[in-house]
Amino acid sequence: MLLRTHCTTLFTVAMVTLFATESALAVVQPPSDGGNPFLHAIGWQTFENANPSATFPNNTGITDDTPDSNSTYDATPTGSNNGGLYLTGSIGPNASNSGWDGYGQSTNSQFLNGPTFGAGTGSGGLNIVDVTLADGSPGTRINPFASPPNGNVGSSWKFSSINSPNQLLGDFSVTNESDFYFRLERIHFDARALGAATSPDTLELRYLASPGQLINVSTGTEVQDQRVFYNNTWSETGTENVSQSLAAVIDSAVRIAPGEKASFRFLWSGNTGNGEAQIDNLAFSGTFQDQNNSFASIDPNAVGASAAAGDYNGDGTVDAADYTVWRDNLGGAESALATGSRDPSLSGQVIGNGDYSFWVSNFGNSSSTATAVPEPSSLLLLGIFTLVNCKNRQAR
Repeated sequence: MLLRTHCTTLFTVAMVTLFATESALAVVQPPSDGGNPFLHAIGWQTFENANPSATFPNNTGITDDTPDSNSTYDATPTGSNNGGLYLTGSIGPNASNSGWDGYGQSTNSQFLNGPTFGAGTGSGGLNIVDVTLADGSPGTRINPFASPPNGNVGSSWKFSSINSPNQLLGDFSVTNESDFYFRLERIHFDARALGAATSPDTLELRYLASPGQLINVSTGTEVQDQRVFYNNTWSETGTENVSQSLAAVIDSAVRIAPGEKASFRFLWSGNTGNGEAQIDNLAFSGTFQDQNNSFASIDPNAVGASAAAGDYNGDGTVDAADYTVWRDNLGGAESALATGSRDPSLSGQVIGNGDYSFWVSNFGNSSSTATAVPEPSSLLLLGIFTLVNCKNRQAR
């Protein structure tokens, strides 16, 4: 009878967990999370001049190591971080060995300055308000202008060959400051070209292998230097809102190891004079993965939280994986269970049926912040396998 009960409960648990994983707290808020409750993003709404004290500061290039939006902010960080941030970003000198920084900052109230990082949410883009600011405060648009004019002036990154062809190049990067791998999924930006007849009309987005360290998951090697991830040629004045999937280009997921960065370059061309092109709302998005747990998705903001009651593996959620820990250690020492996860009345006893009942009564609960979960496909297989296996055992 106990076997039948355990089998039925486990199958139900696996199915419920499969459909409940998306209910975990998302750091990038819906609908921008695209159903991924672990999605993080970092991005620039405004751009800092390289030399603010120059006579014409807007023509000195961009040096900006402080993205406005950053969902990874943690007021009480655990493990490796940079000032409470698990991702940091740079534009200009600190982004690459060459440090190309474009022409400077464009300030206007007529174009760009839209409400999204890249495309709309239905096409992989992010609503700016769905990404917290870098100090952890709620996401907000910075100086959005309107029609009729409201007095606000937008900020974008401009490119022109007016002084040098190198001012058509702009380097930017994201650094993984955490203890986990970061699966870089999309690069978001709004690009405007042919604002004048002499403006650039062609844009490429390239990967820089030095000093980058972006790993192709399928091959286990670094992505090729100068690999083009996006290119477009404009035939008329206009803006492209881009949320470029990296995996779609190379048919593989890509990851950044702990402590490493991935660097990229915008390269404008096709200009017939000194006209300008612009980039705005530039962002990275992706998911942290635990290399010590089969690269399961994880939120580094959650690490270090105390285990929930019944959370025997300490991953922050009471689910089918905790049943496996109980089953595999039945009759063994309580040290096999995560600290704080066990019924206090069972302290000092070997792991037994009381621990099973405690797990059942707490199923679906979680610690205050931890949210790492197994891949949903694994849970589905677990449920199917368990149901079939249990029926086979009962038929003997």
